[in-house]
Amino acid sequence: MNRFVGNPFVWACCVALMLWGNLSWAELSATADRRTIAMGETLRLTLLGDAGEQPAEIDLTPLNRDWEILSRSSATNARFINGQNQVTRTLEMELAPLREGTLTIPSLTAGRRSTTPLAIRVNPEPVVAPGDELVLFDASVDESNVYVQSEVILTVTLQQAINLDGGEISNFDIPDAVLENLERRSFQRRVGNRTWLVTELRYAVYPQKSGALRIPAVGFTAREVQPGRSLLGARLGRRLRMASEPLEITVKSVPASFPGEVWLPARALTLEENWSIDPASLNVGDSTTRTLTLTARGLQGSQLPPLSSVQGAVNIPELRFYPDQESIDQSELAEGLQGRRVQSEALVARSGGTWTLPEIRVPWWNIETDRLEFATLPARTVVVTAIQTADQTNDPTIAPSASPAGTTLPLWLWAVSAAGWLVSLALGILLWLSRRHTAGHSPTPGGATAKSGSVRQALVEIRKAAAQEDAALLRKAILQWANLHHERGFSSLEALARVSTESLATRLRAVDRSLYGDGELATALEGLIDMLREEPAPQGRSMGDNTLSLYPSW
Repeated sequence: MNRFVGNPFVWACCVALMLWGNLSWAELSATADRRTIAMGETLRLTLLGDAGEQPAEIDLTPLNRDWEILSRSSATNARFINGQNQVTRTLEMELAPLREGTLTIPSLTAGRRSTTPLAIRVNPEPVVAPGDELVLFDASVDESNVYVQSEVILTVTLQQAINLDGGEISNFDIPDAVLENLERRSFQRRVGNRTWLVTELRYAVYPQKSGALRIPAVGFTAREVQPGRSLLGARLGRRLRMASEPLEITVKSVPASFPGEVWLPARALTLEENWSIDPASLNVGDSTTRTLTLTARGLQGSQLPPLSSVQGAVNIPELRFYPDQESIDQSELAEGLQGRRVQSEALVARSGGTWTLPEIRVPWWNIETDRLEFATLPARTVVVTAIQTADQTNDPTIAPSASPAGTTLPLWLWAVSAAGWLVSLALGILLWLSRRHTAGHSPTPGGATAKSGSVRQALVEIRKAAAQEDAALLRKAILQWANLHHERGFSSLEALARVSTESLATRLRAVDRSLYGDGELATALEGLIDMLREEPAPQGRSMGDNTLSLYPSW
């Protein structure tokens, strides 16, 4: 370790890593449990940050203009996700508005991180209890005229100015509708000289047929808690039995002008894509994964249709498509549910050329504007380059392409690029120095055991994929074994074959042909596991003249 002390290379690495860290800080988020309240009511504000955040460091003084902070609490949560420990910190506050109108929860700052401002509507103080009523119970909906299968928020509200024991809401069912439980809310309301505890039970209701939808009365029972205590505990008074009024909703049918096969009435809907490798820069044998994500506010995840991916949309014999498992989930927002559907698909190029994948359009109905809209992904061009021969690679007449004349990059992009270059240089230097430091030392028994165990596990995965005759999974498992065995990455089976023994190379090429439909997979797999197990370990690579690459490949 002493040789690293005062080394200018190490200092350069540290500076680069610190620069990159400053460019990639996490966000600080703020969420409110309600966006509309009344004077005298309270609001719960939640600030969420990463492990580096400390609640005491967050400047809360901007809140004092329009809000009174009644209470606050903080918590730290740790989760182990995808092999990494993720720590988050939360700060929850109970706020009371100081005036009516549209108030803003301003941007709150901790170090270099800031929250996004939130707009809150504050209505006049409500008239709560007629006469001397101390307990109120009712039900309401946010919309009374909706489309079939669109979201209606049913809110069952209990208001109490006295203590209650054993409060229970009766079970109820809504025929011809799907009912989803939402998060329970509780807050205080001050009316005159009396403080009320308000509890809201919220449900997302999705009508399944047009016409009149009747929501039955909801019952509530509880016992009044009297002041003082008895030998048996709380002193219980009269039993309360209450019920809400039945509600009726008008449900409209699907508009005749809607062109889609699946009806999607939503508040908002987005369609996004992500490619693991740019489809316009592939080589023969490369694979790239396209991930499509459909997100809709006001719909359940189960309401979202299978995505119109490239699978089966076009017939391109030179491209092979292997669908991955899709995921469907939903989360709760302040105004209701948000559904999401994620679908991935691996694309493998079997020959060079250029092809166009068609545009993807998902029609949906915006229930807030009452009109048809489309979520669209543009057509994508797939460009596959044939693998060059050794003679072509060494031809000095082949020069790298230059940037178009007159092309300029924004200043921020130059900064990010410079930071990335420095990080790459730093990591390369650190790894080079580390290898120099450990040169001549044999690997530790523990390290050897760990590597061999990983290789064995990779062989197990290959055997599983072969048994399932899953071509995409088999290719992935073989390349994973190659990465472990050779301690370097491979983008295709052909690339692996070029550094393998003759017998294994022949078998790998047979497997590759079968993946493209040019051979029997079962025949190609004969003896493959034994050949992989017997493949000799690669020889150590020379550092040559010790020249460091900007983008090290080891």
